[in-house]
Amino acid sequence: MVGKRVKLTGISRHGKNRLREQGEFWEVASERDTILFRTPAPGPFLLIQSESLGPRGRHLRWVSLKGDPNFSVEIINE
Repeated sequence: MVGKRVKLTGISRHGKNRLREQGEFWEVASERDTILFRTPAPGPFLLIQSESLGPRGRHLRWVSLKGDPNFSVEIINE
């Protein structure tokens, strides 16, 4: 999955706000079955980076591929 593009859609208000600020298209930087912080979402988890640049560079975020409470993840096949 590393290097693939994903499109996020906001589910919660938090998710919609983050996408408004950071964009909806992201690139997968890493993939893991588990992560070190507590979350109700199941794995696998993707570490993604935004395609748009913020004032300090690209944004990074962990999302669950299935069942993320804030985002739905769509893999873009290009």
